[in-house]
Amino acid sequence: MSDLRRLLLAAPTLWRVGVADIVAYRAQMVIWILSATLPLVMLALWSAATEGAPAGTFGPTEVTRYFAATLVVRQLTGAWVMWELNYEIRTGALSPMLLRPVNPLAFNLAETLAAIPWRILVLVPILGILLAWRPEAVAWPGLERAVLFVVSVVPASLVSWLVQVVFGLAAFWIEQSMGLFSVYFSVWAMLSGYIVPSALLPHGLDRLVPWLPFYSTLGAPVDLLTGGTPVEPGWVLAAQLGWVFGLSALARWMWQAGVRRYGAVGA
Repeated sequence: MSDLRRLLLAAPTLWRVGVADIVAYRAQMVIWILSATLPLVMLALWSAATEGAPAGTFGPTEVTRYFAATLVVRQLTGAWVMWELNYEIRTGALSPMLLRPVNPLAFNLAETLAAIPWRILVLVPILGILLAWRPEAVAWPGLERAVLFVVSVVPASLVSWLVQVVFGLAAFWIEQSMGLFSVYFSVWAMLSGYIVPSALLPHGLDRLVPWLPFYSTLGAPVDLLTGGTPVEPGWVLAAQLGWVFGLSALARWMWQAGVRRYGAVGA
């Protein structure tokens, strides 16, 4: 409880530091944001593919709606903690950070949250151009789906961040944690709905995917918003929360064991 109280007291300061970092490195932030615009490429490909005949329930309008939602969720749930952790552990830059009264991971989480308004600023004109190109894709999803979407984005962001924390902390033991994350990202891109909508996956796989962490980070809020979730919304949210708790426990254990190992070798 003392750690939680200390974190809550430090939260306003952490937020200000996060905002200051974003302002100081705003060009880098824009690059990070633009690097997550693959949904626009997939939109162009799927629009061309469904122009003549729909793919399942996806015609050009549905494809536009789906990948517009994917772009939004990707920007709201993006993180970069894995790269920072990997660098700090390998170079020893983590050592002075361990002297601070707050866990170093809290600084990155604050920075990640502080980046969201900047991401939205870049996202709004992109969405405006996209929907001006295909205005028929604009449709109010209904209050229930809108609420489910907002609720689902929170655990999606946490799962995305925690996955990167786990891979970043792996640098305590192995030097190629970034390579492992690249393998994970390749699988994630296919099974999260980032490249292929979950509804268009082969039969059987589409029923398994909602229970995997890949889907919890992206496909869950997208499908809840667009109405294409393959299982009941309650189970989707339950799976997301399950991954939040499971990954939190794993990250906590890795941090404690990793810091002990890190200090044992003289860092």
